[in-house]
Amino acid sequence: MTPTGPTPADEALLELLSRLEAAGYDFVSPTPAVHKLVSRRRKANERHALRDILGWGRLFDAATAPPWLLKGLGAADALAAEAEGYRARLRVSRLAGRLHLHSASSREDQAVFLGPDSYRYVRFLRQALADHDWRNALEIGVGAGAGALAIAGLDPEARVTATDINPAALRLARVNARHACLSLDLREGDLPERGGRWDLIAANPPYIEGRAGKLYRDGGGQHGAEVALDWTRTALDRLAPGGRFILYTGAPIVEGEDLVRLAAQALADRHGARLDYDEIDPDVFGSSLSRPGYAAVERIAAVGAVFTL
Repeated sequence: MTPTGPTPADEALLELLSRLEAAGYDFVSPTPAVHKLVSRRRKANERHALRDILGWGRLFDAATAPPWLLKGLGAADALAAEAEGYRARLRVSRLAGRLHLHSASSREDQAVFLGPDSYRYVRFLRQALADHDWRNALEIGVGAGAGALAIAGLDPEARVTATDINPAALRLARVNARHACLSLDLREGDLPERGGRWDLIAANPPYIEGRAGKLYRDGGGQHGAEVALDWTRTALDRLAPGGRFILYTGAPIVEGEDLVRLAAQALADRHGARLDYDEIDPDVFGSSLSRPGYAAVERIAAVGAVFTL
């Protein structure tokens, strides 16, 4: 289990989120490509300082930022000095009404990513849980905490455990949860060694093949579907009778066939589970199709699967 004691840097981040909330801060995180394009249009200015610095991650000078923001970023060790000014090492986006700290750059090997997939995932989670009751929930791969906090927010009295192999993700998820006044039992790794069975498991695994070293994107083999299918096997083995496993992922389409749907149905049949499957977005991360591992793939679809025992 990860340590629960907050550090001074974490307390500075928590105070930063409180100040942003009081200031009415709002930012929706786009794709990395759009973020890169828009963020380069201009330097940060005082009129849009908060969104420029913590949303778009723009370069800024000390005179541009409110003193409390500069002080908070410095105390949180989240301020990088560059030749022409400063840049925040973290970003803040609002999702489902909550502020979430996440990585400033998706190029980092252990980036804590939040983007359009996070918004689709949370929306799908809320839809899939509209008719389901649970007391003991698990999210595999918590990231910045968007999914786990959505689950906890739907039933604050339920126990929500969340795991991640990335310590940086656990740190930010912990701060985000404290700001949201929601309780998460955060643990390092994939599935806890102990904990019995869960009546709800959810996951938004990485699903792009060949992103060496990038934890938030590397979905392994099978055109990026390997991790999602491995997590599905594991989750179904740890699901309680009557429980539900909710999976949001990307599916490679080869000659018109959805490879994740075929594999998911086979796993559902093997475990005696009912599968409800939905293609949420027919075409995501299209630029990945130029990579060698995708020579046979027509498109990558964002899909949602609900397994019910």
